[in-house]
Amino acid sequence: MIISVSKEELIGVILEEMKAWESVGGGPNYQAFDFDPKDVDVDVLNELGYYTNREAWIAGVRIKHLNIYLSEIQAQQSR
Repeated sequence: MIISVSKEELIGVILEEMKAWESVGGGPNYQAFDFDPKDVDVDVLNELGYYTNREAWIAGVRIKHLNIYLSEIQAQQSR
């Protein structure tokens, strides 16, 4: 299925979503990253704040993903 939506509308939705994540967990943890629990040292996660505020961690990861998506959309030529 193909859904047509304007590039500007999609960018607007992404920016709104990013703004919403800014207020979760007292603000995003910009050091956050996706990880496989088997591959990351618990001490590293503790030092970076994963265990003290997981909401901020999730917000940081989501904002990073949305930024990547936004960059990819903005790089596409208008149709």
